[in-house]
Amino acid sequence: MASITTGGVTTALTSLAEGSRTFLELGVSRVLAVGATSANTALTATCRYISLIPVGGTHCHIQIGVGAQTATNTSHYIKTGERVFFAVPANANIAVIQGTGATTTLYVSELTD
Repeated sequence: MASITTGGVTTALTSLAEGSRTFLELGVSRVLAVGATSANTALTATCRYISLIPVGGTHCHIQIGVGAQTATNTSHYIKTGERVFFAVPANANIAVIQGTGATTTLYVSELTD
């Protein structure tokens, strides 16, 4: 069992943890409208982890890297409703494009140590 602390409030949760230390703290929250064309967003320069969950449509594709990114239908696949966690490099950008179905919204939570 790990915990997450934001604004001085600690909440217990099941997450990735190393030993007994708190693994992640919530940072910037982003809501990305995902359409038929790739859209790039710069993450906070010091962000090292992200949590993603797409809502709407059937899935989306993402590409993460340093500098502007372009997502295609062969980029990393995330099914709607699936929450995934990624480590990201300093100065990361994320590009996203919708899969099939309706327009998707991608919720991004930046996480820090």
